[in-house]
Amino acid sequence: MSLPILNSDIILEIIKNSKDKSGSLFNFLFVNKYFSKVAVSVLWENPFKYRNLLSRNSQNYSIIQTYINFFNEEECNEINQIFKNINEDFKFNNEQEKSLRFHYGKYLKEFNFQVTRKAIDSWYSIFKEKNNIKNGSSRYNIEECIMKSIMRQCQKLDSLNWGICLVNEGLLKIMQDKIKDVKYFTINHYYSNNYDKSIFGYLKNHCKNISCLTIDDYHDICGDKLTEEFISFIELQNGLNEFILDHAKEEYEYKDLITSTLELQANNLTKVILNGVDFSDISFDYIDKCINLKVLGLRYNKGLRFDDMDLYTSFKNLKILDLSYNEWSSEVTTLIIKKAGKSLTSLTIGENNIKQAINDNTLIALTNSCPNIRSLSISKTSSENIKMVLSYLKDLKLVTLQLFQIEKKGTVMKSEDLLNYIENEKSLFKLGLGKNDKYWDYYNERRINFEKFLKKHNVRLIAYKPKNNNVL
Repeated sequence: MSLPILNSDIILEIIKNSKDKSGSLFNFLFVNKYFSKVAVSVLWENPFKYRNLLSRNSQNYSIIQTYINFFNEEECNEINQIFKNINEDFKFNNEQEKSLRFHYGKYLKEFNFQVTRKAIDSWYSIFKEKNNIKNGSSRYNIEECIMKSIMRQCQKLDSLNWGICLVNEGLLKIMQDKIKDVKYFTINHYYSNNYDKSIFGYLKNHCKNISCLTIDDYHDICGDKLTEEFISFIELQNGLNEFILDHAKEEYEYKDLITSTLELQANNLTKVILNGVDFSDISFDYIDKCINLKVLGLRYNKGLRFDDMDLYTSFKNLKILDLSYNEWSSEVTTLIIKKAGKSLTSLTIGENNIKQAINDNTLIALTNSCPNIRSLSISKTSSENIKMVLSYLKDLKLVTLQLFQIEKKGTVMKSEDLLNYIENEKSLFKLGLGKNDKYWDYYNERRINFEKFLKKHNVRLIAYKPKNNNVL
């Protein structure tokens, strides 16, 4: 009996399901030519994603050199001229193209300017050393030449990470036909060469189908003029589903950008994450009116006042809620939990100041208003409050429970409430413990017995790292 033949679609699904395991992806290269071709297309969607930390510079060199091997004649002449300006006797050799099996550049789907720029820097440093080039004054020209070629070689981008003031007209012109179907757009302020212009004037006529907008903020990226252009760009999007603002600098405000985005895309947004925002002048009504919201994350925020919130509105479809490290009253936290209601299946909650968010009122609201909760994560609280949380377990049917206490003492291994819950409810599948739990400090008979108990009841124990929030 002959073996079944796998067509390319099935092979693609097999390989895509291994995308998070780089070792498995590389193994597919050696199965046969069909698996190899599909594996190459997946690996080169974002070749920098699968670099080994210990050999990152050498891998950067290989990746960039591969792109250079596919320079066209114009690009070869341009880079030759750049090197000629550095050293008249040096000739850039690019004769390896014939030995390459695939046209790797065409598979690029995810372009991150900052990552690519650092990779080019690594390539140039190694290249200079190999060729005994002393003068490095033309680094920017070389970077621009390679960047343009990478963009020319790719066919279509799905994801773009770009600097708000990075206005390189030559590069943006090449990009125009590549970004029509971009779904994931991250904007930041890592690198700028023009503080008077933004990229939105260039992108607004070519990039209208973004589904996820992320503002990765380490500086003030929005003056009044840029804010207006940014809002105009957001208004043109046909259906923005996800809005993520990671706001690191308290001295900068995003009121107009946040309120306009929430208002303009209220019917489309299903995921909103706002980190480090002052809500003193931002009404929670803007979030309330996002009627199709399924995921809401509010971390490191302040300024929300209970008296300013509508007591009678609720979310109809909210599944996942994160309320960690906020500086507002427990009444605000309790009200948001009540608004989530029966549709909520996952809650992460944690405190900047202890007893600011987690108390009996919060937990009563959770058990009464959210009967379908299946995942509960306490991202930061006292060991005393952990005991309080565990006392409410009997009212929940959790599949996942994760706990992070601030003190380096105490352990949930001793909790009768937890042990009885696992014994009687039999729903818990995953238990996460933070680094301060005494469980991790030593190996003794109590810990051995606890592990046996968990194994008997099919509960998986993991290390809980709340700052690395993968739920959202």
